[in-house]
Amino acid sequence: MSALTNITMILGAAADYPNEGIVDICLSVGVFLMVTLFVVAIFRQPYEITVSHQRRSAIETGHSDRQTVFENTMLRPIVWIMLAMAHRMALPRLKEWIRKTLVAAGNPNYYSPEEYLAVSLFYGTMIAAAITLFYIVALSSFSLISMLLGFMVGMGLTIYQLRETAGKRLRLISKRVPYALDLISLAMSAGATFTEAIGTVVREGTEDPFNEELKVVLAEIELGTTRRQALQNLSERIPIDMLRSIVASVIQAEDLGTPLAEVLHSQASLLRLQRSVRAENLAAVASVRIMVPGALILLSVILAVFGPAVVRFIENGGIF
Repeated sequence: MSALTNITMILGAAADYPNEGIVDICLSVGVFLMVTLFVVAIFRQPYEITVSHQRRSAIETGHSDRQTVFENTMLRPIVWIMLAMAHRMALPRLKEWIRKTLVAAGNPNYYSPEEYLAVSLFYGTMIAAAITLFYIVALSSFSLISMLLGFMVGMGLTIYQLRETAGKRLRLISKRVPYALDLISLAMSAGATFTEAIGTVVREGTEDPFNEELKVVLAEIELGTTRRQALQNLSERIPIDMLRSIVASVIQAEDLGTPLAEVLHSQASLLRLQRSVRAENLAAVASVRIMVPGALILLSVILAVFGPAVVRFIENGGIF
């Protein structure tokens, strides 16, 4: 720390010289070096980047490994610092939200909540470093507020991208649910069991996001999980109200002994009816909203047609 103290004293003494641009650059570099040494001093112990169970299972079953910043050898020294910071952050609610959002988004890269938080910290740091470098090189100054804003923007955009990806996937699943329920009910009406009907639906479209979730349900049932628990896990992974109501109806049908095919068919019909009602409501709202631009267009046409006559009337003192 004595070396850092000497650097600070030297940079402070340099402020007496008339060349303020060089002084600002030296001060900025000194602050950056002190912050870097501080972070390295705290997190200098090597941190092991563990492999999640889902990623390990995917690799063992023949899938190719992910290609993220954690697998980049050049960025690894910076990434493990961010990951160590993410593990030490006492943000349980944020980490739980990231975990649920990752599950809803499908999590193709098998991120853990701490890993994705480290990714957001990494991109925030990169944007903050780019803004700081621009200020030092182009403007010969240093702006702490711009650096903090760049860091917040980088983190915010990364988390927003995750939220948008999850929302898009959930919307696709909500559109697919009625058709999948129809197929399952038809297969069960033809004599198939519940697991056989799910297997038939899964084989129809392998790239469908809802079919991917049904694959998980089928795998859990084949590994010994009860059908009730597998369906409850599905409703927890996919936080959609319609799916939760369907799972509740299926569980109730099991308890009461109601034929499951009839329950699924009625639920699919109800979902299509709700979609039709929602489309009608949106159409009614759109017809009301379109009146405002329509009125503005009509007013502009009236002014364009009668405007010259009104101007001439005013210029002639009220005489055409």
